[in-house]
Amino acid sequence: MLGSLTDRVPLTTAALAVLTLSALYALARFSPSSRIHNHCQALQAGGWWADAAALVWQPQGCTLKQYKYADVARCLQRPLGAGANGSYALFVGDSTVRNKFYAWARLIDPDLAAQSEEDGKVHADISVRWPGEPGVAAMFHWDPFLSSNTTAQVLRRAYNETLPQPRVLLMGAGTWFLRRPVESGGTVGWRRAIDTAVQRLAASRRPDARAIADHVYLSPVTHVVPDKLTPERRAVLDPEAIHWMNAYLQAADLPVLSSWSDMERTRPDATLDGLHYSRAFEDVAINVLLNRVCNRDTISPRPPFRTTCCFEYPPPVRFVTAYAALTLLLIPALLYVRARRPTLALLRVVPGADTLRQLGVFGAILLLMYVCDRTPLFEKLQKHFVGWVFAALSLASLAAGAATWQHADKTGAFLGRAQTDEWKGWMQLVILAYHLMNASGVAAIYNPVRVLVAMYLYMTGYGHCCYFYSKRDYGLRRLTAVLLRTNVLAVGLAYVMGTSYMDYYFAPLSSIWVLIVWLTMRIAPAANYTRLVWAKLAASACVFSAVNRWHLWPFALLERLGVSWSEREWEFRFGTDIFIVYVGMATALLVLQHGQQLQAHPRWPQLRRWAILAAALGLPLYFYFELTRESKFEYNKWHPYIAPVPVLSFVVLRNATEYLRSHSSSMFRSAGLISLELFIAQFHLFLAADTKAVLVLVDSRLWFVNLFFTTMVFVAMCRLLGSASGAITAWLMAPVSPEPESADVIPMAELPHAPERPRALDRLAADPSLPARIVQGLARARILDNLALRWALGLALLIALNNHYY
Repeated sequence: MLGSLTDRVPLTTAALAVLTLSALYALARFSPSSRIHNHCQALQAGGWWADAAALVWQPQGCTLKQYKYADVARCLQRPLGAGANGSYALFVGDSTVRNKFYAWARLIDPDLAAQSEEDGKVHADISVRWPGEPGVAAMFHWDPFLSSNTTAQVLRRAYNETLPQPRVLLMGAGTWFLRRPVESGGTVGWRRAIDTAVQRLAASRRPDARAIADHVYLSPVTHVVPDKLTPERRAVLDPEAIHWMNAYLQAADLPVLSSWSDMERTRPDATLDGLHYSRAFEDVAINVLLNRVCNRDTISPRPPFRTTCCFEYPPPVRFVTAYAALTLLLIPALLYVRARRPTLALLRVVPGADTLRQLGVFGAILLLMYVCDRTPLFEKLQKHFVGWVFAALSLASLAAGAATWQHADKTGAFLGRAQTDEWKGWMQLVILAYHLMNASGVAAIYNPVRVLVAMYLYMTGYGHCCYFYSKRDYGLRRLTAVLLRTNVLAVGLAYVMGTSYMDYYFAPLSSIWVLIVWLTMRIAPAANYTRLVWAKLAASACVFSAVNRWHLWPFALLERLGVSWSEREWEFRFGTDIFIVYVGMATALLVLQHGQQLQAHPRWPQLRRWAILAAALGLPLYFYFELTRESKFEYNKWHPYIAPVPVLSFVVLRNATEYLRSHSSSMFRSAGLISLELFIAQFHLFLAADTKAVLVLVDSRLWFVNLFFTTMVFVAMCRLLGSASGAITAWLMAPVSPEPESADVIPMAELPHAPERPRALDRLAADPSLPARIVQGLARARILDNLALRWALGLALLIALNNHYY
């Protein structure tokens, strides 16, 4: 039934339908008010515990920033290292507000905050100063009835040198009105105090009035847990009265942090005495306040935007605007003109219709990613690790792969195309689950995923070494095609999304290793067929290991050209897997040079059995080793040397029998064919905030439902991107002057469309215009067919765009 449904409704059609409905739903909920669409109101109003045990709080539709001392100092508009005259935060109220003060103070000076708590200052004023300086960073004023002279002075805005105007004011009271109704007037007295605050706050909002503070918020009355209260408190702290008080706050014109009530109501286990909550709980609560107050001052207006709560996305840069006009206006116009007036002279320098369509598809998907990840239209969720969900996703993928196990390779060759596509496919699915569940903090998962990256690079070394050895083709044409196909999506996203090319690290990492394999085989190519090839591999490994270790990469030149690249990140990525590519090359050379001889040797069956036994022991030994490291940082030091063990063990076991070599999973193969697109596009389409958040297309509370439909859209768009990237590569590689081409131009990918490069000699022959004559002259001289010149022109264009727009 499911198979017939998928036959009737193609994946792309279903994905476009889901995307259309999601966009309409998001547009219907979208508000032009920045306070609403940037989720300030949602952050303040409520949320839920995404992981109650780990105290991961999830506001509606946005991601939180975890604040530290430097962030708080920047928020209070106090430069680091400045003198005593910095702005501060003022807390006024009862013991529940005092706990919020302590949470704020722990960010300023943890030792001093802990000492203040230990000193037992209960019904007293407390202040915390900036470390090593006399300036006050935060102050707590004890006033459980909001009736002191200091509170009245604050509400009247009668500030002086003794009590300067705060940048942030948090007030809260309620439980003491219930505990001492005679002294305070009970709920009537509380309502009178709140009404006074409402009037004073309204007066401060007048255009000609002085503000009480830059940011004023009220803490809701604390949710109590009766079973944990002392008998004296249980008798007076009525939950129904507290509920009424909070409802009154909601109805009043006051900025109430109602999300704190949701936190307390859904985590009754976080309080020991039924009234005061744990330090960890209060730290999460004060982080919500900091996000509400400080995000506009502390979040950079340049991507990536990892915090989306109370954050206004910047408008698109001119490049994005121009790119949108090109994709949405110019390309459709050219297609229309080509269909209506195919003989128009203008079309002689325009790509063919198929290429235009693929360019349009490519551009439209990149713009879709921009809308998803650079605008507030779609919500984002924080990532957090849940072990059973990661295991369930992994097992579901494994079951789907096993269900599609079939005969796929008649030859049963060692590391055949079907097998390597399957290999790339299941690895990419694991990496997607790894990123989705934020599993990088779990060393037992992080370490094997590092091996998956090594496996990709092993295949890079093996596959390209096999090609160069067998074809003896060391020309620029094939090399350029491979690099274009690898990088067209990553480079396009870097400019459209305003990110660094290095962020999509697999594309540059794969590219540099393709160049290294090419260079190693290109130098003294005759030696590739002698024993000297092993010396070449060793020399290449030593040279590039020294380049990475001694910081010899040309980053200074890149800086002069206006290209920003993280040297530390690059050296880590390159150095972590610095030897596995050479292991892949060595495997290719052994198979090509000695494979038949080994199989013909009389001891081959015995050697094969020993290899299988060693591989069967190698995998569990690797897992024992990686699980016994203290941390993932400790493991990273060993990874370059230990990674070949699990990689080669898997290769041996996967190719142990002819049945295993000739069979593979069709689902994993399908994923493997678009593994490059799956890896790169996940940054902005499957995930968001450059993989630091989860994209929401359906409803943020329906996590698994959202995952299903987001995955459908993501996979469909990646399939379209794979086809479009191949067509764009073919178009860019096609010569201006038509000439016969070999059948094996780009063996790394089968391109679905024939090259449709504008044929200047034929199409412009009848045009006497000056531009036509110039193009004709260049074509006759075959200058435009020179790949070295195209490289130079292409790089110059990218550098110019980089310096002009970013």
